[in-house]
Amino acid sequence: MVNTELQQGFTVSRVAEEHGVPEPLVWSIALEGKSDLDRFKALNWELKTVDLWEWTDCDKRFGDDWPGRLPAQMIAHILYYFSDQGDLVFDPMAGGGVVADTCLAFNRRCWSFDMVDRPDRRPEIEPYFWDITNLEWPVKSKSKPDLIIFDPPDYKDQSDKYDPDGISGLSKEKYLEFLENFFALAHLNTKNSTRLASINSDWRDFENTPAMDEDPEKSIMINDYVTALHKSGWRYTYIISAPLSPERFKGDAGLAMQKKRILGTTGRHVIIAEKK
Repeated sequence: MVNTELQQGFTVSRVAEEHGVPEPLVWSIALEGKSDLDRFKALNWELKTVDLWEWTDCDKRFGDDWPGRLPAQMIAHILYYFSDQGDLVFDPMAGGGVVADTCLAFNRRCWSFDMVDRPDRRPEIEPYFWDITNLEWPVKSKSKPDLIIFDPPDYKDQSDKYDPDGISGLSKEKYLEFLENFFALAHLNTKNSTRLASINSDWRDFENTPAMDEDPEKSIMINDYVTALHKSGWRYTYIISAPLSPERFKGDAGLAMQKKRILGTTGRHVIIAEKK
């Protein structure tokens, strides 16, 4: 029925709404048998060929409204450059499910885990809590992933929006310790050919501190993430700049920052790593 309607020219969104199914599922049917390049074209996404990935907004067809929501376009680029169709992608902190949705549209298998259990809305995301005091790998009997897409909660910046027992509210030292331990665990439980894509935002206390008064000892920057990877047996092959939209710094907020000499940050990076 879905295939017939698509062949008759009905849009993916209309077919999904009519049958009450998620739009990414209909996209997976509509794109069946197509190359990755053709999938980009069908979704009306520009494929970027340099290491600057910038979008003004998230594609709302993929993933739920969620704190720190990622653009599906970013996930599609990671899949295109660092995996093949049919590969297994491991998403340890799934959040709003954008990785699972994009994998569905790009013919990748996906195992997703999140501490928030949503069996009705997101049955494909398995409930799992990463216990920082006893860190364990949740997958025991399944195949090892070809690619890990690791998108941890932002340090401090989003701590009021996440579970109080989560990692976002940790001290800088404990947060970085968790990253290092997670990367080491991932190294132990994956294939030699597995790649890891770590998506991280620079964190500085720019909301309250003039640029000249910022203390780097209280910040988490790109070198901290790279160091954590290196210590745990990974080496980076790419650092791709994928900045956040600067829209939040416009208007009254921007004027207030100018008066206080506060320098905002849009820094976000996709660090691609392989095993040493």
